[in-house]
Amino acid sequence: MAKSQGDIQSDLKGIKGWALSWEARSKLIAVVLFIFGVVSLRTTSFACLAFFIAVLGALSMGVSVILLLKRYLIILPFLLLMTIPLILGGGFPVEVGRILFAALIFIKAMTCMTVMTILLHTQTVDDFMDSLAHLKVPPIIITILLLSYRYVFLFFDDIQKMQLAARSRFFSGGISVRNIKVYGQLTGVLLIKSLDRAEHVYHAMTARCFTGTLRYREKRNINRYDIAKTFIPFLLILALITIERTYM
Repeated sequence: MAKSQGDIQSDLKGIKGWALSWEARSKLIAVVLFIFGVVSLRTTSFACLAFFIAVLGALSMGVSVILLLKRYLIILPFLLLMTIPLILGGGFPVEVGRILFAALIFIKAMTCMTVMTILLHTQTVDDFMDSLAHLKVPPIIITILLLSYRYVFLFFDDIQKMQLAARSRFFSGGISVRNIKVYGQLTGVLLIKSLDRAEHVYHAMTARCFTGTLRYREKRNINRYDIAKTFIPFLLILALITIERTYM
């Protein structure tokens, strides 16, 4: 079965107390500033330092290495599709500049994924949505994000049920004309079920007079510890950018 929201929230058990107590808005601001700083780096060596800082921060907060590796595997195929053509696009012999540029993109993406993992796995989804609301993000965007998040678990649950049904009918997979037709039929059924579910959810929300704006909790006061936690990653990435611009 796909992970439920409760299973996701149980992952917070290993997170350190100081990370859980970090106010959601200040945490989000720190993550955004750090990501912008990482994107602005120009050299592979300093990008590696930023990646090391991000991983060290994640581990110090209690994020497991296994979870980080799982998140890296999610973006790895897309990164390979992006970087391999960059490396081989100039033909052989491969230019060193192309390798360094591809490595820079790869490391930056891994660093950003690490920081996003920190943001999403050191607080609840409700805390994250509340932080967006209190930072004046348009309500319709927050509603779409929340509904999309809820739907992901239903989507994977439907996929697993369809896989189980196919295996119970001795469908072994593989690539053939017959199997491609089966894949097409399964995709069509999944699409129709998704549209039906969206229609039912829409009617249910309309019947309850939903206006597109969710209810949010009162915002928590930001204390000096939250400010310190926000400034530490900001100062670290600012130091990297300054040193890089000065000496490189």
